[in-house]
Amino acid sequence: MTDTLIAPAAAATATGAAVVVEADGRTASNDALHAAIEEAVGRGAPLRVLTTWGARHREMYDATAVAERDRLSAAQLERRLARALKRSPDLDVQSIDGYAGVAEYLTAHPESAQLLVLGADHPDSAGLQAALAHSGCAVLTCDRRHRL
Repeated sequence: MTDTLIAPAAAATATGAAVVVEADGRTASNDALHAAIEEAVGRGAPLRVLTTWGARHREMYDATAVAERDRLSAAQLERRLARALKRSPDLDVQSIDGYAGVAEYLTAHPESAQLLVLGADHPDSAGLQAALAHSGCAVLTCDRRHRL
């Protein structure tokens, strides 16, 4: 396991600032979700889970397949979050949808995050870099796969 924490000079420390993670159904985002849960519990911070799997599927599948994939992905996420809440019942967890990705969310809510947890294969972009610079939150990139 290799996790990398990048803490900016002025990390967000606002009361109630959350640990934010993007859940898009990929294996790496599932790893990031587990790391985000651990971080939120350890920090006593709320957890905000951006659900973005729908945006990836809408271009590839018809409406029926997208609806079924959305249903399955939401059920899988709810099971994972239910397990986390069973272990840590005081964890403040909220699923958020309606954003194309974490860059859009951080641009809209720059003060809301103290830590962004990303999977190792999360795509980097100029928009994400700008949102991170504006928000001032720390970034934890996690790679929970053993690679040869």
